Amino acid sequence: MSSIDIITMALRNLFKRKMRTVLTVLGVVIATASIVVMISLGLAMNAKFDAEVEGLGDVTTVTIYGNVGVQVASVSANGGGRVQQNQPPPLDDNAIASFRRLKGVKAATGLLRMNLHFKSGKYILSWANVMALDPASMAELGYKAAQGRLLEPGDKLNVVFGAKAELNFYKEGVYDSRFYQDMMGEEVQTYVDVFKDKITMSTNYNFLYPNDAEVAVKPETIHVAGLLEPKDMDTDQSIFMEISTAQKLKKTQQKEEQEQNAEYGYFSSSQQNRTQQQALTYDTALVKCTDLDTVKKVKDELTDMGFYAQIPTQYLDSLQSFSQGIQTLLGAIGAVSIFVAAIGIANTMVMAIYERTKEIGVMKVIGASIKDIKKLFLLEAALIGLIGGVFGLGLSFVISYALNHVRFSFFSVINEMFSSDDHTISLITPWLCGMALVFAAVVGLLSGYFPARRAMKLSALAAIRSE
Repeated sequence: MSSIDIITMALRNLFKRKMRTVLTVLGVVIATASIVVMISLGLAMNAKFDAEVEGLGDVTTVTIYGNVGVQVASVSANGGGRVQQNQPPPLDDNAIASFRRLKGVKAATGLLRMNLHFKSGKYILSWANVMALDPASMAELGYKAAQGRLLEPGDKLNVVFGAKAELNFYKEGVYDSRFYQDMMGEEVQTYVDVFKDKITMSTNYNFLYPNDAEVAVKPETIHVAGLLEPKDMDTDQSIFMEISTAQKLKKTQQKEEQEQNAEYGYFSSSQQNRTQQQALTYDTALVKCTDLDTVKKVKDELTDMGFYAQIPTQYLDSLQSFSQGIQTLLGAIGAVSIFVAAIGIANTMVMAIYERTKEIGVMKVIGASIKDIKKLFLLEAALIGLIGGVFGLGLSFVISYALNHVRFSFFSVINEMFSSDDHTISLITPWLCGMALVFAAVVGLLSGYFPARRAMKLSALAAIRSE
C-alpha cells in the first residue's frame, strides 16, 4: 500500500464513525486547551518576574551595610531560646580586600556617603549627596559616562556628576527644585555648565554665605571630569568622588562638627572618640558579581562572615517560589487532562479494531503488509491527536483572550504582588503553539501504539471468519 492509500483509508475510517471520532477529538481539544492555558499562565508570571528583575537595574551587585547587626538565635542550657544582635566586623579596607578574594566577585569597593556644599557664581548647591568609591571599580559597577570620563585613581578634586545633579543648583535666596520639575516632565533651564563654570566646594555650610560666617572657610576648587548616563534617582542626583579624598574631607567635616558641638556641650569625650573612629570605616560596600547565580552564593558567604548583605532580587525570591508552586499545580492539572485524553484515544482505537476485525483480515489476505496495517492505525490515532490539538489551540486562544481582558480576582492578586501595570495573565508564545500541536500528535501516536500492535497480531483466517 502506498502512503496516499494509507492516508485516504485513515481519513475515511475516521469520518465513517463521526460521533465517536468527534467525542474522542473533543477530549483532546479540552486536554490541549487545558495544558496550553496552564502553561501560558506560568509563562505570564515568569514574564512579570523577569520584568521586575529588569526594573531593578543591576541585579548582580551585593550591598553590604556596615552599621547593621545580624540577629542570631541561641539556645540556653535549660532549653530557652533568645535572639541576640551581633555587631558585624568593621567595614574597612581589610574587609573590602577579603570581598575581592571571594570566588565570582569582579569588583568590590567601600562606599562613603557625605553631604558637601558647592557654589558656582551666584548659584549654590547645599547639602549635596556625595558618593565616594574606588575609581577602579566604577566601570565594573555599571556606571557609564555620557560626557567626559569616569573617575580615575589619583583624581583627588576631580569629580563626576550624576546625570541630573546640576539640577540641584539654585540661585542664592531663590530656591527652585528643578530636579523634581524635570521628573514631572517640565522643561528646565541649565544654571551651571559643569565643565566650563568654576565650581568651589566646602565641608562647612558657612561657605555658602560668607557674610554670615563667624569664621572664614577656605573652599576647594573642583573640576568635573565627567557626566554620567542616567541610571536611577539616587545616582542621577549624586556627585561622585575618589574615596581617599572623601575620607580626608570627612575627617575635616567631623572635626568641624566636634568643635561646634563641644562649644555647646553636646558631645562627651567618648562620643568624640567614637565619631573619629567612624571615619576609618565605610558606611556601605558594593560587591559586583559575575552573574545572577553567583550573586546569591556571594551574598550567603558575606552573611557567614558576619556582615549584613542584601541583593536587589531578595524580596522577589518569595514571589518566584510562589510562582513556581502555581506553575507546578497548573502543570499537574494539565497533565491529568492529557492522560484522560490519551485513554480516550486508546479506547477508540481498541473499539475500532474489534469492529473492523474482518476488514483487517481481508486486508491481510489481499496482500497488505503488517507494517501497512500498523501505519494505518497509528495514523488514525495521530490524526485524532493532531485535529484535537488544532482545535484545542484555537480554544486556548479564546480562553487566553478572556483571561487578559476580563478581571478575575485571583489573577488580579498576582498582578498586584508583582506591582505590574501589565494585565497580561495568559501568554501564548509561538513555541508553545508548536509544542502543543506536536505534543497532541505524539499523544495520539502513543495511545494508538498498543491497539495497532493488536491489529498486527490478528490471524487473517480468524479475522475473516469473525462476524
